This record gives sequence, structure tokens and C-alpha cells, in this order.
Amino acid sequence: MSSLHRLYNSRCIQLVNKSWRFLFISLIFAGFFACADSDDFANPLDSENLRTSGAPLGLTLYPGDQQVRISWVNIGQSGIEAYKIYRRSISYSEEPYVLIATVDASESEFVDTQNIENDRKDSDGNVLAYEYRISYVDSDGVETPDPMNPPSATAEPLRLWQTVTVTPSVAPPAPDVILGVPRNLAVELFWDGYEFPDDFALFRVYSALDDGSNAPLKFSLATELTSDTLLMSNTLNYLDIRFQKDGTTKVYKVVAVDEYGVEGITTIRATSPTIPPAPPNNFTVGYIRLSLFNLKYNAVLSWDANEEIDLDGYQIYTKDAEGNLLIRPKAHRDETEIIILGEDPNIVGQAAVEKPYFITAYDNTRTEDGKRDESEMVEAEQLNTIF
Repeated sequence: MSSLHRLYNSRCIQLVNKSWRFLFISLIFAGFFACADSDDFANPLDSENLRTSGAPLGLTLYPGDQQVRISWVNIGQSGIEAYKIYRRSISYSEEPYVLIATVDASESEFVDTQNIENDRKDSDGNVLAYEYRISYVDSDGVETPDPMNPPSATAEPLRLWQTVTVTPSVAPPAPDVILGVPRNLAVELFWDGYEFPDDFALFRVYSALDDGSNAPLKFSLATELTSDTLLMSNTLNYLDIRFQKDGTTKVYKVVAVDEYGVEGITTIRATSPTIPPAPPNNFTVGYIRLSLFNLKYNAVLSWDANEEIDLDGYQIYTKDAEGNLLIRPKAHRDETEIIILGEDPNIVGQAAVEKPYFITAYDNTRTEDGKRDESEMVEAEQLNTIF
């Protein structure tokens, strides 16, 4: 066992001895980083680990124009002196791996430009890929995994040395993305006029919520537009309706991908606009007179429910005989009827007249001047008269 293995295992033992029983159980189930005797939960940098064979974790390839950017997870473990990167030109073939670089222990990526060709295919038109793997060298000069005695697919127990494949290519043109017309609780992206390269495969759109903090953005795949999808569409666009409130900012990546997996990326930031809800539909009022001995009445108001996710409620208004707008009760977002008790009619000349009633819907966002974000006002249709 190398000095690096001994140092790693020693630290794990110290950690367990100082931890509570709960932490000990958690470490057992932590996978790669648990300090257990089982090969399944061994030190990931240990050559005996069944899952890693000791190779550094997180090997990732980013193809470009006659180049490949190689990255891996550098955990900063003391005792690592260098990383070695190997490549073979035909993936999953009998061709031997060739050492292409030895990099310092402080590094976590390397750009390979050595005799790299773009858009490789065999005589049958199948894509040819380069295949990479990586090892580390400790302070004793021991390389793990051992390239002279690499893990074998036929050995028992089976151990894996992670490899990753890639085919470099000229990146497709990045889409020219613009924002669509503002819509309530929605953002629409357009990239019409895109010039498709011959090796185009698909578009991907990623999105991430931007809460204004300095935390890294967490992008997730929002949609894929394949060639079959594009044939059924007259425009290149993506409509995001997954907003819960106005004023929410997201960052989007609109990505053109060629058949080799190389990407042309456009990043754009957009905020769901502050737009009020739609006015309620089918707003009516019915009047119920309370007595023949006075003019008081109850007003029964009803309407169809709005469907906006960010709807907060409804506001009822009326007008007096001079036309002044008067605020009446609010209704909860789930309500579609309200009864106003004991109303007095307007007196116009010598006649009693039923008051007119109005309604607005408002959402959970304030406008820039701090006012409630209300819809247009709708007047109730009178179902009857009582005077």
C-alpha cells in the first residue's frame, strides 16, 4: 500500500473515532468516501476500489475544434504529486493507450491539441471517438491505476478504470436568441433565422433560477428540439411557463449540438414581467331587498375563477351617486362569490337606484411604485332590479 493510501485511511479512521454513532452509520452509507473494509465502500483513490480502481473521479471531456478539454475532480489530497492523462485514437478498440500529458497535482484540467482531428468517421460512416483515462502519481512514485497492469474486464473481482470518449468538431453556430413579447408568468425565447450546419443534430435549452446571490447557477435541461420536432414547427422558440410569480429571473442556455456532441452556446437572462392578472369573467350582481319598510338590500356578487398561479385575490368596488369609487370587501383567491349585506342604494334626484359594482383581480407582486398589481376593472352585469 502506498503512503497516500496509508495517509487517506489513517485520516478516515481518526474521523470515525471522533464522530458520533450517527455519523459513523452515515459514513458507512456514503459510498465512495466511507471508511469501511468492504471493497464497495473503499477509499476511491485505492487501487482495490471496485468502482474506481483508484482513478481520480469526475473525468469529463469537452470537445472543440481540433482539441479536447479534459477535467477531473481535484480533491486537494496531500500526497498526490501529479496526474497522468492517456488517450487512444479509436475508442473501445485494441489500440493501446498513449501517455499524452503529465500535469501538476494542483491542476484539474488539461487541453489536448496533439494530433487531434475533427469529424472522424470510419468507412461505413460511423463516428470515431477518442478515448481518455487518467491516473495519479503519489509521493512514492506509485501510479494508480497501474497502466502496466491495468484493471481487466475478465479479472475477478471486476474493477473499473473509468474512460470517457469524445469526437472533436467545429462547434455549430451559436443561436442568435431574442426575447418575445412580455407575457404574464412566462418568458419566450426565439432564434429564428438559424443557419443549420450540415452536421446539426438538435437544440437543447437549459434554465437556472437566478436569485441574485453569488451561489453557482444550477442549470437543468428544459427541453430538446430534435430534427423531427423542428420539421413540425415554423419557428425556433422555447416558451417557459414555469413561473410562480412576477419578477422572477432565470438564466437560459440555448445550445446547438452537432452529431459529434459539440455545442454552440448562447446565454441569455430574462425576468418574468410584472403583468397583472386577467380581469374576472362573467361578473354579475343580484339584489335582494331586505324589507318593504326601508331601502336596504343585500348584493350577491359572483364571477368565474381566474387561473393565474400567482393570483392573490379579488377586490370589489362600488360607486356612489356622484360617481366616486368606493372600496368594498376583498375576496380570497379561491372565492367566486361574495354577499355584501345591508347596502344602501344611491339616491338620484328623488329615486333610489341600485349601486353598480366592480371587480379586479390582483396577484402577489407589487408594482414598482409599491401598489397592488390589479387587473382592469370589470362592471357587474345586473341580474335584476328592486327599485
